[in-house]
Amino acid sequence: MTLGRKNDKAFSSTEVGTLVESLRNDIAVIAEDLVSVKGDVGVLKTDVHELRIDMKLVKDAIRVAIPSINVRLTNLETKVGV
Repeated sequence: MTLGRKNDKAFSSTEVGTLVESLRNDIAVIAEDLVSVKGDVGVLKTDVHELRIDMKLVKDAIRVAIPSINVRLTNLETKVGV
């Protein structure tokens, strides 16, 4: 059993040119898709930043509301006798 190449075929210059052109086209498609992905990532970064700001506002509102809620709950429990 030999460990050499299966196909020892020599490619003609036309075949090499065709393969290179095919690779160029494939690379161009990938590059176009990459530009689209970069745009989508930019949008996602903006959305995540806005969500982070909104979550901070929600956390602050909850932090302020909880002491008031605890007092109101204690008052209700006292009235009910719990």
